[in-house]
Amino acid sequence: MDTFGFDLGTGAIKAVRMDSAGKITASLSRRVPFNRPSPGMVENDADEYFAVVREMITSLAAESGEKIAAAAFAAASGNTLLCDRENRPLTPVINWLDTRLDWTPPESWQVRQITGWPAIPQFPLMHLEYLRRTNPDLLKTAKVTMSNEFVTCKLCGKSALDFSSATPFYLVDQTERKYHKPFLEYFGISEKQLPVLVDPGETIGTLKEEFITGSLTAETRITAGSFDHPSAALAAGITHPGELLISCGTSWVGFYPAEKRDDIPQTDLCDPFLSGRNGCWGGMFSLAGIGVEIENFIVSRFGSDSMRYEKFNEEALKPGTPEEKMVLQVISRFREFFRGRKFSRAVMTGGPSEGAAWRKHLHEQLDMDIEISPYRGYTGAAGAALTAGKMR
Repeated sequence: MDTFGFDLGTGAIKAVRMDSAGKITASLSRRVPFNRPSPGMVENDADEYFAVVREMITSLAAESGEKIAAAAFAAASGNTLLCDRENRPLTPVINWLDTRLDWTPPESWQVRQITGWPAIPQFPLMHLEYLRRTNPDLLKTAKVTMSNEFVTCKLCGKSALDFSSATPFYLVDQTERKYHKPFLEYFGISEKQLPVLVDPGETIGTLKEEFITGSLTAETRITAGSFDHPSAALAAGITHPGELLISCGTSWVGFYPAEKRDDIPQTDLCDPFLSGRNGCWGGMFSLAGIGVEIENFIVSRFGSDSMRYEKFNEEALKPGTPEEKMVLQVISRFREFFRGRKFSRAVMTGGPSEGAAWRKHLHEQLDMDIEISPYRGYTGAAGAALTAGKMR
C-alpha cells in the first residue's frame, strides 16, 4: 500500500505519495500564507493553513495507485496555537519568525538541558509569555498546541504530538519524556490542555469520514511524524555518527547523528531522533536566514528571471566572479559550525543541491564527497512517508 508524507515547512508545504518500494509516485508543493498584522508579528491563519493541506491531500489521493495505508507530517515546528476543546482555533498561529516580544527565560530554567534546545526568543516560550501577559485567562483554559498537531487532530480527531517536533515546543523534558511541570506552572497550563506525547511512527488515529476520497479510506492511519530535519535525515540515510545532512532552505542546517545525548555540544540543538528505538540522538547547527541572503543576492544580480538560478550557478563556477565569492563565503560561514568535527559522509538536500556550483565548492572546501539526496527538495516529505510506513 502507499503512504503520504508531508513536510510542513516555514515558507512552503511539500507532500509526496510513496509506493511500497519507497518510490515517489506523485509530489506537490504549495506556498504558506503569512499575515503580518503589526511590526514584528508573523502569523498564520490555522484554518487557511489546513485548507492548503486538505487540498494537497485530495490531489494526491486522486492519483492512481494503491490504497493509502498511512500519512505522516514532518514539520518546522516551534509555533504556538490556542484552540478550544473541539480543536477550533482561538488565536492565529504565532510563527517562529515572530519577534513581538523580546523575552527569554532566566538561566535558572536550564532550558537547553531540559528541552534539548537553547532558549530562542522567537519560539514558544516567548509566545506563551506574550499570551500570559495579554490573555492569561485564555491561556489557562485553551488547548495549547502547534500547527502540525492541529492538522493531524483535524484529520483524525485525536490529539497527539511526537517527541521530535515537541522539542521546539519547549514544554517537554527531553530525557524524562514528559511535560516539564515547572514550565507549565509558570504559564498556568495543565497537562490536560496539551497533546499526548508519542513516538514518531506511532498511530494517532484513523482518517475521519469527511476526508475519505480517492485512495484514502476509513483505515488510513494518521501517524506521528517528526521535526523536519530528522525526517530528511531518515530519508537520506543519515543515521550513524560521522554522517552529516546539509539541509539548504530558509536556513542552512547541519544535522548529524550522535550515540549519546551528551555527545551533542550545548551550543547545538538536540533532537531525540532514533533514541526512542535505542538508536542515535540527533544534533543540529544552523546558519540562520542564509537562504534569504542567497536569494536576495541572486535577484540583485539576475532579477526575477526564471533562469536566474542556472545563471547564478554558471557564473559561480567561474574563478573570481562575485557569484563564486558569494558561494565560498556561505560555505566558510557554514563550516565554522563544525568546530573541528570531522564527517565521513555528507548528503545535501534543498534548492542549492540542484546547482553544480554548490556541489563542486562544498566538495572542495569540506574535502569530502557530497551526495545529493535522491528525493531532492522533497527529502523531508519522503522521510515522513517512510515514517508513515513504519520506517521501511
